Amino acid sequence: MLLLAVLAAPACSSAGAGDAPPAPSGPPDLRGVSYWPGATDEGLLTLLDAQPVDSALDVPIVTTPAERSTLSAPTTFAFQPTAAAMRTRRPGVAARRPSFDLSDLFTLERTAHAHGAPMNGEAFLLVFSTSREPHWLRVFLQGRTFAPSSAEWGRLAGAHESLSLTVTRAVFEEGRLTTDGGPFVGAPFHFTIAQ
Repeated sequence: MLLLAVLAAPACSSAGAGDAPPAPSGPPDLRGVSYWPGATDEGLLTLLDAQPVDSALDVPIVTTPAERSTLSAPTTFAFQPTAAAMRTRRPGVAARRPSFDLSDLFTLERTAHAHGAPMNGEAFLLVFSTSREPHWLRVFLQGRTFAPSSAEWGRLAGAHESLSLTVTRAVFEEGRLTTDGGPFVGAPFHFTIAQ
């Protein structure tokens, strides 16, 4: 009996009754994300799974509209990496590989590709937030502008409070982040929509 009590003792928890259970871990919630052409849920999961890189040279900045603007009509948001990140070729970025490997010709099994072609090039995650909702609207795209659809504009206008936009930039090659591809998170950009 004493042996059973000793063996069971380590299994007992010392946590108090008021302690919260550990938060469940799992994949990020992607519900409600708007994907534009070229952007995929696999690419977004890759971006969200990566640790943000602290680099003042590569962060995205919103160039249009102006900070603290009050918008009265649907507006196109424009963003780009800071000037130093706009060099055409940076050290550490590998040349694009061919879309197939010659060794694939000599294997019995082929590589499976889910949901189409893997992402390549620059991509941006736009997260519009309110004081109550950190993911009021999320958009994942490969261009440097975002012109909200009427539904997306209605969602933004429906916040009835000031909004912030955080832009995250990443660079993909064959579905993976490049060695210096981020992700890079920009500073929050603030605006309101006139009612």
